[in-house]
Amino acid sequence: MQNIKSYYDVTEEYFLNTVKPKQKPAVLKGFISQWPAVKLARDGALLDHLSAHASGLPISYFACDPEWNGRFFYADGYTSFNYRREQAPIADFFAQLHSEAASPAPTALFAGSLALAAYFPAFAASHRLDTFIPASQFLQSMWIGNRTMTAPHYDNMENIACVVAGRRKFTLFPIEQFPNLYVGPLDPTPAGQPISLVDIRAPDYDRHPRYREAEAAALTATLEPGDAIYIPTLWWHGVESLDPINVMVNAWWRDVPSYFGSPMATLLHAALSLRDLPKEQRAAWKVVFDTLIFETSGPAAEHLPPAARGILGDLTRGNAAHIRDLLARLQP
Repeated sequence: MQNIKSYYDVTEEYFLNTVKPKQKPAVLKGFISQWPAVKLARDGALLDHLSAHASGLPISYFACDPEWNGRFFYADGYTSFNYRREQAPIADFFAQLHSEAASPAPTALFAGSLALAAYFPAFAASHRLDTFIPASQFLQSMWIGNRTMTAPHYDNMENIACVVAGRRKFTLFPIEQFPNLYVGPLDPTPAGQPISLVDIRAPDYDRHPRYREAEAAALTATLEPGDAIYIPTLWWHGVESLDPINVMVNAWWRDVPSYFGSPMATLLHAALSLRDLPKEQRAAWKVVFDTLIFETSGPAAEHLPPAARGILGDLTRGNAAHIRDLLARLQP
């Protein structure tokens, strides 16, 4: 493993022009150190502040028994999970966190992807990153829990993860290591994305021998409160929360207009229509995709005048609507 490169005093211009174009993970030291929430966390007052200024919506969260050591994962057979889904008022959830903090073998608690505007509107208004990232599809969410381990997974969006309270260890893998991460089921998944079946804190190399190669290519960093990390699209990342109370804010965005479709939907369509074709047909369709979609032989429609390129032309809003109409007509 190697350490993720760190950057200091990152401005919007420097991030957009220097850090982001590299499409490599980057630690942004002290990136949110000026946030009021970071000071509240250092003073031990953050959860009380969040509770006092919450919207009143109950929190849905996961609870995992102590014998799993904070690892939210599958149960035996990979068809169910080793945790429970529960719901409580925010104040009650925070009280559980404080109670478990005193336990030598705590139940792992984890509330993830809480939309800031819905759960903590005052926080959302005073702790903003949307002015930093100019994107049409921008989401901010909060993650709250104790000592937990989130299995390596990837996201279909760009991501800046900001550590507000507690330390977090990030372990990242480039997409080229996908075959060496022993991916679990596409459905069900713990949180919508497929995860690695490897326990990266204690790998079983006999069971997962190819993970050695992924581990050698991994990048890692431990972030302190006030730090942030940039995780480019499709970089696999596992996250370990190291302290009894941890709070993180994610800023997610896509660098494409909102009318673009989801690549994950394409993957599911491919599972439905391509994967189990006869070998020769599958190989033939690979040529079609390489030519028309991935354009491995050059621009697919350059021999056509622009007006005749249709759905092979640039993806405009109108073109996207036309493609969706064609898809609807193709459904059996």
